[in-house]
Amino acid sequence: MFYFLSKVLFYVLMPLSITLLVLVWAMLTKNIKRKNKLLKIGVIMVVLFGNDFIVNEGFLLWEIPPTSPESITEIYDVGIILTGGMISNKEGTPQEIFVDKTADRFIQPLRLYKQGKIKKILITGGNTDLTVIRNDVSDENLKTAQLLEELGVKKSDLILETKARNTRENAIYTAEILQKNPQLGKKYLLFTSAFHQRRSIGCFEKAGLSVTPFSTAFKSKARTFTFNSLIIPSEAGYYEGYHLIHEVIGYCVYKVLGYC
Repeated sequence: MFYFLSKVLFYVLMPLSITLLVLVWAMLTKNIKRKNKLLKIGVIMVVLFGNDFIVNEGFLLWEIPPTSPESITEIYDVGIILTGGMISNKEGTPQEIFVDKTADRFIQPLRLYKQGKIKKILITGGNTDLTVIRNDVSDENLKTAQLLEELGVKKSDLILETKARNTRENAIYTAEILQKNPQLGKKYLLFTSAFHQRRSIGCFEKAGLSVTPFSTAFKSKARTFTFNSLIIPSEAGYYEGYHLIHEVIGYCVYKVLGYC
């Protein structure tokens, strides 16, 4: 029940949903003062939520900063990859793999593996979405493993966890695997999107695993002070703002429930 409600809550509390509710309320109300006030609020929300500069500043504050591969001077036993958005759900043959927007989650551990800084790679995550809302890639875990193997990772160095549906379960089921197999070692690098690292680190620590974060798939960019980024709202700003607010809400909910 929590899984279902949390997913629905995230969609309801997003910038576009809230803005639409305000504007619809403005259209339906017969009180002229309230209508004018709601319309002003709606316009302000459009400008703020769609402001590229403001959204980017939010990501710069929230994301865990990058780690330079050169700064990693010790060998880690396992690199843990959290699935989600790495593989596109475009239909294809078993041999066709189309990477998606967070492919950096497996590209960075692949680089470190090739450099001899990671011994094994554990990929955690099953189907993470409600199919009534959005179709997820049910075999993202397997497809990612297939791709990594084709790119040079030994099959014996790949570990798959396929049950987890959310970050908390990623941590719990990964901890079960690692604790049952002490021969895998105790030094772990955690790979997920930079804006998702805070919640991920908290969940893994709650599950009893000490992990070192390695942020990937950054949404923040270098600051720009152009007219477009400072003044003109954009669809991209709205889209990225959705992810930022979604993650902040998710982190707060997990904190309240004691998951991280």
